[in-house]
Amino acid sequence: MGRRGSINEEQVFEAADALVAQGKEVTPTALLNSLGSGSFTTIYKYLSAWEASRASAVTDRAAVIPDTVLSAFGAAWRAASAEAGREVLAVREQAAEEVAAAKAQFQEALETIERLEAESEADASRIESLAAKITELEKVLHQAENDKAALKATSEQLRHQVKSQESELERVHKDADSERKRHQDEMSKASTAAVAAQDKANTQIEQLRQQLAEMQNKLEKAERDGREADLKSKEASSRTDKADEQARKFEQEAAQARSEKEVAIKDAAELRGKVAALETQNADLLSRLSDRDKGEKPKNR
Repeated sequence: MGRRGSINEEQVFEAADALVAQGKEVTPTALLNSLGSGSFTTIYKYLSAWEASRASAVTDRAAVIPDTVLSAFGAAWRAASAEAGREVLAVREQAAEEVAAAKAQFQEALETIERLEAESEADASRIESLAAKITELEKVLHQAENDKAALKATSEQLRHQVKSQESELERVHKDADSERKRHQDEMSKASTAAVAAQDKANTQIEQLRQQLAEMQNKLEKAERDGREADLKSKEASSRTDKADEQARKFEQEAAQARSEKEVAIKDAAELRGKVAALETQNADLLSRLSDRDKGEKPKNR
């Protein structure tokens, strides 16, 4: 039930006149049904004004009644009044009491109607508020259902993604195991090759050291021979001219010894360079093997 709309005096007058034109009795209920809105208290207020305006119109129309008719009506009325006398007075007094009682009852009924209408208005307001809340709750419920459907779809999508990621992770683990095994095999082969290379390098270093020792001995011998040749050359230079030829010979021998010494020094320097390079390569190989062993040990735990 919605709240009643407001009405004005003009609307009540028009509805009452329409009822009169239709030959219907003008009552508050008939007016309320005809107007479709308003309250009984408002209709009663404007109905009283409408009735007063009709009484005034009747009075105005009575003013144009001919004097002869009015004179005759007045004489008849006075005769009737004289004959009625006391009975009329008694009836009037009783009617006045009944009218007063009826007015009191009417006022009480009007107040009751006004209270009921106020309560009806309050109930209508509460109903409208509850209807608005119900509409809002229905919207929230609809949104919740949509959110639930969306979450369900998202959950299903995530479940498929998780399943796909689990399959991918399993494949990655298998590939990692295969790669780790291959790497271990390669490291084992590399370690074997590195050991062989180290052994070969050690052998070469030992051979070069032996060659260096031999060259060192040759160098020392050449130095001794050079010193002896110099000594002999000096001795020969102090001798007579007969010994010039022998001195030249010794000088040639000394020059040859110096030449051999220079060659031996050069060869020794080259051998030292080769030994140093091999030692560097060997140390670098050992360092890389050590690093690989350190990197492999945590993985094999």
